[in-house]
Amino acid sequence: MSRRDRAIICIDFLGWGVAEAGHGGEGREGAFAARQSGQVLAQVHHSQRRYENPNEISNWPKFFYLKNLGSNEMKSVLVSALASNGQISDALEMYEEFKQAGCNLEPKAVISLIEHLQSDGQLSRLLKLLEELTDRDFWLDGCYRVLLYSVRFNHLSAAVDLLKQLKDRISNDEMAMEAIFDEVFFSVAEETTLLQMGFNLLQVIKNDLGLAPSRKVLDVLLSACVSTKDMDKSILIWKEYQAADLPYNILSFLRMYQALLASGDLKSARIVLSKMPKDDPHVRLIIQESQTVYAKMASEKKTVKNRKTKGIKHKKSKAKK
Repeated sequence: MSRRDRAIICIDFLGWGVAEAGHGGEGREGAFAARQSGQVLAQVHHSQRRYENPNEISNWPKFFYLKNLGSNEMKSVLVSALASNGQISDALEMYEEFKQAGCNLEPKAVISLIEHLQSDGQLSRLLKLLEELTDRDFWLDGCYRVLLYSVRFNHLSAAVDLLKQLKDRISNDEMAMEAIFDEVFFSVAEETTLLQMGFNLLQVIKNDLGLAPSRKVLDVLLSACVSTKDMDKSILIWKEYQAADLPYNILSFLRMYQALLASGDLKSARIVLSKMPKDDPHVRLIIQESQTVYAKMASEKKTVKNRKTKGIKHKKSKAKK
């Protein structure tokens, strides 16, 4: 029996089995059968794509999937299984085929596509998938994922638009909005190149959305300034604590001290240190370690800067001669 024949029998059998599970099975058993069958179908699809001659059987996957899978639940499970197994291109192709055939897939399948479609250049497709979600809870889940994607790949305008949509949908739930903002800025902290993106989003939260940033948001941005040795932004963020009526605590003092040390502004660092509570021995230990680590970083940064300056001066003097 050929690999193709085995695959077709497998699909026929699974389509019947899931139909039985969907109509006769109840609760967890039916859902489990659908999930397991979806995983097997994904493997069948992968094997067919990998080993068979595409020219000979180019039409059979679509025909058999559409004809034999039965319920929308099973079609949704298959799309999700393909996406979660790393076959995102096949999952998207199958999703479009099902849509063209008039099938309304479950929102979980759309969420699965959004979750696994995370390579650069996919923003427009993700936004279209988000439009497919009409259920409020699923839309919020999808919007949150697309928002993180937009931040990760520096799509500021898309991120701003999604934040505005989120505010419109959950404006009465301040805690939910704050939690989303916190998670968005945590993603900024994980990648130092996103500091400018985070700073831009901070301005959007304040000026466009009319909301005050939380302490967590400012703490995350200040930590990113330490990693990037960005003195100017650390000073601006330091002022944001006062603007948001957030008193400085020991963690904000330590982060600001480290940011100034790392950027080489030792004078300002000493001023912050003089205002910092030092009763706790753990705080004193962190101060000592910061002086060792970040002062060395600042020294190395200064050395590199001096070398560049000398190189420029040398080139200019050579040009004059």
